[in-house]
Amino acid sequence: MEEEAPIIYGLDFQARSLCAQYGETEMVRFLIGTQSLKSENSIHCVEYDEESVLVSKFVYPHPLGEIWQTNAHPNQADIISTVHKGQNQKMSATIYKMSPVPSNGQSIDTLDPTSHGQLKAIASLESSDEKEVAKVLWQPNDGNKVVTVSTDSQINLWDFSNDGKVQNAIFSEPLCKTHNQVTAANWSPHHGTNQVAVAMETNLQVVDLRSVNKGSIYNIENAHIEPIRDLDFNPNRQYYMATCGDDGCVKFWDVRNLSSPVLNRHDHYHWVWQVRYNVFHDQLVLSAGSDARVVLTSAASLSSEPFGKLMSDDKDNDDDEDVRSPLADGVITAYEEHEDSVYSVAWSSADSWTFASLSYGGRLLIHRVPRSLKHSILF
Repeated sequence: MEEEAPIIYGLDFQARSLCAQYGETEMVRFLIGTQSLKSENSIHCVEYDEESVLVSKFVYPHPLGEIWQTNAHPNQADIISTVHKGQNQKMSATIYKMSPVPSNGQSIDTLDPTSHGQLKAIASLESSDEKEVAKVLWQPNDGNKVVTVSTDSQINLWDFSNDGKVQNAIFSEPLCKTHNQVTAANWSPHHGTNQVAVAMETNLQVVDLRSVNKGSIYNIENAHIEPIRDLDFNPNRQYYMATCGDDGCVKFWDVRNLSSPVLNRHDHYHWVWQVRYNVFHDQLVLSAGSDARVVLTSAASLSSEPFGKLMSDDKDNDDDEDVRSPLADGVITAYEEHEDSVYSVAWSSADSWTFASLSYGGRLLIHRVPRSLKHSILF
C-alpha cells in the first residue's frame, strides 16, 4: 500500500509522552513532554498544516521535572495534565492552563527560539497520603472529573469545575494487595463513564467509580505473559478493548467473555508500549513498540462496521443496497522511520486520518493514513 512521506519534527531532548490537543478540533496539534535529566523540560505544542505542509511549534517551559505522561482535557484546548518526576525523584501530577498558541503559526526554521508560552499550575493532584502518581485520566467526553492512579493502584477521583477549581471527591484502597506496580490505566467512554481499567503487571482490573471499594467488576488474570504497557477502549463498541505488553502482542478482548482474547496480533519484535483506536474509524488501530516500529492494524471484524460500509448503487432506490467487501484483519502498514524505541502514538483530534508517533530520541513523525485505505473506508 502506497505511503506518503512523513513530516519529521526533532526535539533536542529525549521524550516519551505524546497526546493530541483534544480540545482543538480545527488545527492538527500534538503535545509532547520532554524527559531531560540535566536541562529544563518543556511541553512542545506542534502544529501541522496540511495545505502548506509546514510544521510550527510553541514551547511551554515545565519547571517541575521530567515528564512521564502528558494528557489533554477532552474539550478545553488550554487545559493539560502531566505526570512528572522532580529532583526528589517522586512521581507527581499537576493540572495546567496553557497560554494561547499564536494564531499566526511560523515555520520551525523561522520561529524565534526565545518565544515561549506559559503553563499556569491550576492544581497539584496529590492525595492526603502523598502516594506517587502513575497515571492521570480525564473523564471522557466532558472532562468534569479527573482520576489519578497511584503506583500501588489506589484510585483518586477529583472534581474539576469550569472555574478551574479541583476538589478531591473519593479515594479507594489499593486494588491489589501485592507489590505489583501499576503499568497502565484508561477510562472507558461507555457505561456512563463510570468504569476505569487498571493494569498491574500482567493482570487487569476494571472498577466502577460508584463502588470503587467493593472490588472489581471484572478482571483478566495473566492477560499477557509479560507486563501490560497500555490499554484502550473501543470508542464505538462498549464491550471491546485492546491491550499491549512486553510480550510483543496486541490483544483484543470482548469483556463479556474473558476466557481468551477474540483477536491476538503479534506484529512487533519487542515490547509494545502503546495501542490506540481511531475514534471515528475504530477498525484502525495503532501500536508502537521498542522495535522502533509503528504498526497500523485493521481490526475490522471487531469494529462498528464489521461487514464493510453499506452502499447503494441506485440513490433513488433505497431497496437496492449491497454491502461493500469488508477490510480484512491484519497489518495495513508498518512504519519503520524511527531509530529508537517508540513510546507513544496519537490520532489527531482535528483530522481522523492523521496521526503522530514519538520515539525516545525525540523524533516526532506525523503520518497520514494511506489514501487508498481512506477511500476504501469512505466510498
